[in-house]
Amino acid sequence: MTFKNTLAIAVLLFLCHPPKADAQSRQLTVWAMGAEGKLIRQAAEIFERRNPGVKIVTQAIPWTGAHEKLVTAVVGDMAPDISQMGTTWMPEFRAMNALEPLNGFISSSALDTGDFFPGARESNVHREQWYGLPWYVDTRVMFYRTDLAAQAGYNKFPEDWEEFYKFSRALKRSKNGGYAFALPTNDWQIFLMFYWQNGGELLKATPVPYQGLWPSDGQSAPLTAGKFEETIAYLKRFFDEKLAPLEGGHDTDLLTAFESGYFPVFISGPWMISELEISKPQLNGRWATAPLPAGKKRASFMGGCNLVMFKSSPRKALAWQFMEFMAGPEMQAKWYAASGDLPSSRKAWSVPSLSGNPRLASFRKELDTAKAPPQVPEWENIAGNINDAVEEAVFGKVTAQAAREKLSARIEKILVKSERQQSAAFKIALSLLLFMVPVCAVVLYLRGRRASVGGKCQPIAILFLLPAVLILAVFLFIPIVASFIASMTNWNMYGVNDWTKIVFVGLENYVGLFGDPVFLAGLRNTLVFAFIGVPVSVALSLAMALALNAQILRAKAFFRVAYFIPVITTMVAVAIIWRWLYNPEFGLFNLALERLGLPAQSWLSNRWLALPSLILMAVWKGFGYNTIIFVAALQSIPDSLYESIALDGANSRQEFWYITLPMLRNTAFFVIVMTTIGYLQFFAEPYIMTGGGPLNSTMSVVLYMYQQGFKFYNLGYASAMAYILFGLIFAFTTLQFRVQKKLERTF
Repeated sequence: MTFKNTLAIAVLLFLCHPPKADAQSRQLTVWAMGAEGKLIRQAAEIFERRNPGVKIVTQAIPWTGAHEKLVTAVVGDMAPDISQMGTTWMPEFRAMNALEPLNGFISSSALDTGDFFPGARESNVHREQWYGLPWYVDTRVMFYRTDLAAQAGYNKFPEDWEEFYKFSRALKRSKNGGYAFALPTNDWQIFLMFYWQNGGELLKATPVPYQGLWPSDGQSAPLTAGKFEETIAYLKRFFDEKLAPLEGGHDTDLLTAFESGYFPVFISGPWMISELEISKPQLNGRWATAPLPAGKKRASFMGGCNLVMFKSSPRKALAWQFMEFMAGPEMQAKWYAASGDLPSSRKAWSVPSLSGNPRLASFRKELDTAKAPPQVPEWENIAGNINDAVEEAVFGKVTAQAAREKLSARIEKILVKSERQQSAAFKIALSLLLFMVPVCAVVLYLRGRRASVGGKCQPIAILFLLPAVLILAVFLFIPIVASFIASMTNWNMYGVNDWTKIVFVGLENYVGLFGDPVFLAGLRNTLVFAFIGVPVSVALSLAMALALNAQILRAKAFFRVAYFIPVITTMVAVAIIWRWLYNPEFGLFNLALERLGLPAQSWLSNRWLALPSLILMAVWKGFGYNTIIFVAALQSIPDSLYESIALDGANSRQEFWYITLPMLRNTAFFVIVMTTIGYLQFFAEPYIMTGGGPLNSTMSVVLYMYQQGFKFYNLGYASAMAYILFGLIFAFTTLQFRVQKKLERTF
């Protein structure tokens, strides 16, 4: 055999059996979020040193996009071997059949699962099956100003509900202005802690498998009657007696308010310790932590993150080895030293840095009784409804009993599982039929247009148009038709990774929307936002354009740039500025009202002022774009027209009415149409500033569509919402075109 033949065979064997296969079998991909994503490399290096030949590939993911990235990875079969996962996300990914059960690994492991805190175990176990391991935990405690408490006559934080109420009254009396307690009106975590302390239960009964309803055996509702009302009554006392702000708490900077004494007490997690030590060092020695005041029993909220293994991992044995390493007491203690995350292992709390820290003692006490939210895939949707129900009750919009009954009914509806089944052939046939409806409509329209103009088919023209049409079809037309088909289905999180669970439901989503009070509130707010915002924005833009075009104005270029800067500024930066303007304690708007002798307002927390406040911000941010368009149109008007009407003795008002306005007709039409479309799709303002609250007074159609589609994964329901919004925009645009045609005939 010649050298060349030997070399050829060696190359062929190399290509057929690459040596990197063994290396890949000893390589793990691990995803982590936020600060943990940056620090996990340190833990990976320790594991690699203890296990020679193993390579850990870590990837840091920002929390803002982590959920969507994980879902995309699961659907696209590109999931990592191991990932960090929030405790409330576990049921969703379990429902997608994406997580690997761990009981087989645990049974042959030396890992002591009984060492984990009960709430941490609860977030990982479903029907006696483990789907993850607790990585780190957090819970909620009281942060309070010890100096202000001593001033009120308390050297020790109260330990029960009634004493805390008396403490809050004394605290408010002892200081000048502000409140005693920062108590949100729509935070389900804080409400559930008080509700659990009062003996209330949430989703304690097991839903009936065949329909998802609750059995009538004494546990006939997802919420405990009486306990919910008692909890609301206790919390409502703080709002009614102005110990906590019913309005104004949302848009207040918590740390600044804590420093000033505006909020001397608040509830938060362990991350707030470092936040206070770093950003408010002048408060060191003047604040402390304390366990939550107990009701009938102790209970706090169990948060934190778990480590999960995905079913698609081809290296499950090695993945378990890394998970076991991270969940052990030794590594838990080291991880706390590196990150500040609280260990989920009780044994790890014996290290001096944890056991000797007085500010962590409160957290350690609460962790023994902290509870995790119910492990149901629809939890995010349920949590949003808890927020709405509590907010309605504390604002007095409904009674506590009515809020509980409404919330219970809503939870039961969310948990109902459809038992309908459809064959794959039926789904494919119906999808093709629905796909052909818009295609045939477009073909018939084009044929009608060609017949009306007497045109003929031009093969060369079609050949040139084909590349552009194909690109539009792939990235625009087909997705539009696909979303229309989706709007006719029950597509939700159960069908994200399993197409067999998607069934056609006809117009049920559309009918359901018009019985959905949140959607109707969003639709009303969207129309109000557009009907007020569009005229104000267009009128202001035209006025500024006239001022910029005036002959007497100097430094025109400067003002044009100044008016246009808000347009190109990101909404996040704009929101930061306007949050401070609207701040109830230090905001410029309230300072101006005080100078005028008027009372300060809670701009973003008052249900009557929140939407007008967002309209004002949106007009300020967007009117500069239309101003530049109007300026360009004004400069295109011939001077001879103004000269001729001036010779006839016309004044400035007549020049505007008979020359300027008619010549701006087409420009104004364009501006009005585009501004209306933009305002009907308003999303960023409530998403960043208010979250749709208070009492859904700033909820919009697009924000609700985003929540249903990308937070709750009710994709069919969200698609139906998108088509209703499309119909609304189409109707307004068509109306504006008809008005424009009538005006053209008039002139």
